[in-house]
Amino acid sequence: MATRALHVGAWLAMAGGVSLILVNAVVTPLLPTELPFAELAASTTFAWRQSLAVLAALLLCLGCVALYVEQANRTGIVTLLAFLLAFSGTAFLLAHEWSQVFVVRDLAIRLPESLAQLEDARGLTLFDIGSLVALSAFTLGWLAFAVCMLISRAYSRAGPTLLVLGFVLVPALSAVLGPTWGPLLGNLCLGMGWILLGLDLRRRASATGAA
Repeated sequence: MATRALHVGAWLAMAGGVSLILVNAVVTPLLPTELPFAELAASTTFAWRQSLAVLAALLLCLGCVALYVEQANRTGIVTLLAFLLAFSGTAFLLAHEWSQVFVVRDLAIRLPESLAQLEDARGLTLFDIGSLVALSAFTLGWLAFAVCMLISRAYSRAGPTLLVLGFVLVPALSAVLGPTWGPLLGNLCLGMGWILLGLDLRRRASATGAA
């Protein structure tokens, strides 16, 4: 039963990586960014983008548990704390993306003027703060979790290294290449990192089952 659960977790992590690549490398560049935000949020492309983002966050949230369980008996309290932050950050991101699909898009369709006023408001709104908390917890949690994996050598180095590299490249390349190509290339690294971690977890689960 435990081996089967790890196999499922491995597939969830891989599917989360694939979904993240689809969201950021395929659908996001298709967004009509030249439009005002209220019109963009009412578009069909935005609905598809945010729905895929919800799916990616959900898959990573569940896959994160299996990635920790497989190494729990070989790591200490620091890895546990990193996992809890990564899990919480992914859950926060899931809630944020969910609100984009069912609240922001509904406002864009029914009350576009109100959404435009919220978007143009000076300073940080509660919506902005919620977005920052979700993104910060997600980034810091997975960075810490990946670094713990590298230190403990619980998994092969390729997956965690790509995660660390991806989280560094997203803001760095965004500043150099702009808001489209920078995140695209950085998220390709992140997606491949989760795919490789899922493959590694699947191999370990198979080996455990055979033993």
